[in-house]
Amino acid sequence: MPDLSYPEVRLRGGKERQIVEGHPWVFSGAVAAHPSGVEPGSIVDVLDNSGSFVARGYYNPASSIPVRVLHRDADQSVDETYLRERLKLSLGLRKKWLDAKTTNACRLIHGESDFLPGLIVDRYNDFLVVQFHTLGMERLREVIVPLLDELVRPTGIYERSDVGTRRAEGLETFPTGLLAGEEPPEFIEISENRVRFWIDVRTGQKTGFFLDQRENRLVGRSFANGREVLNCFSYSGGFSVYAALGKASRVVSVDISEPAVELAKRNLELNRLNPEDHPCLAENVFDYLKDCKRKKVLFDMVIVDPPAFVKTQAAVKNATRAYISLNRKAIEVLRPGGVLVSASCSTQVDYEAFSAILRHASAAARRELQIVKSHLQAVDHPVSAAFPEGRYLKCFFGIVR
Repeated sequence: MPDLSYPEVRLRGGKERQIVEGHPWVFSGAVAAHPSGVEPGSIVDVLDNSGSFVARGYYNPASSIPVRVLHRDADQSVDETYLRERLKLSLGLRKKWLDAKTTNACRLIHGESDFLPGLIVDRYNDFLVVQFHTLGMERLREVIVPLLDELVRPTGIYERSDVGTRRAEGLETFPTGLLAGEEPPEFIEISENRVRFWIDVRTGQKTGFFLDQRENRLVGRSFANGREVLNCFSYSGGFSVYAALGKASRVVSVDISEPAVELAKRNLELNRLNPEDHPCLAENVFDYLKDCKRKKVLFDMVIVDPPAFVKTQAAVKNATRAYISLNRKAIEVLRPGGVLVSASCSTQVDYEAFSAILRHASAAARRELQIVKSHLQAVDHPVSAAFPEGRYLKCFFGIVR
């Protein structure tokens, strides 16, 4: 029989409801009594105020979220067997959701929404890239990495735990590098809906690519035919390549990062598209939009997919102003009947708040915006119904009159 004697964290009265309903976080204000002498990162049981079992997870008293829930079964231990089955379940879902003949890059493990809080695993062709965001998951790395090697059989497993969330967990290291198998090449070639991209897993943003926008790129392609397109914050050209393959007459990609712009050019070429027909510019997006308005340069489609403007609740007010300003500027360079594709990956700005931002932006530009489609993150980035914090990506498609 497995050892099911875990230290106990007791909740304040009534604070168990959210956890019972499926939320994976126990906030510090919900805790009535902490266990003594427990090493941070250890597995603990969460009890309600009367002492009844609620959930099992890992513990970090230094965090504002001292317990992250793994499961709610009092008879289930947290060991290698449990973790293997949990990983197998998530891997199996991706096989059902995605066509391996057309797409060989996806998110295999999506943290809390795959019931493995603090763990991100992305697949790029034959390589895996992993992130350990939390102390509890950091302590499980010696089990997780061999299990991934066993279950996926990748050519190599590379770590990109260079994320700020580790600092909030009291972790002082931000490790990157090879964990198993072979070193990845400088660039890995992937296929996404038969569209090809070079991916930089060592220094690229996130783990190398914005996998969560896969379905939005495909929708964007369907709007691009015959249009002159501007892609703001283009990074490595994801939306740009899709739009060009969707028979856009011209795609202009703008990003402040010169390495990103060079990679966007390479990705156009990889798909037999000429960067001279679809220019990639290393410029500040705000300045570029301002210059377009001054010169009366207009587009038929503008894509606005900036990095997160807000990472804390205190920054929401200023970020909202920035989102409104950016989208107003984008609307101002759209021809009547043009398409605005606008996204936000800020968790603190929810779906309704972002919808209001677009409403204010169109009003400020004195234009009408007709929303025709909206979408969250791609299917391999699932969201637990009990975890609204997991709904971080919003993408709206609208016609500007």
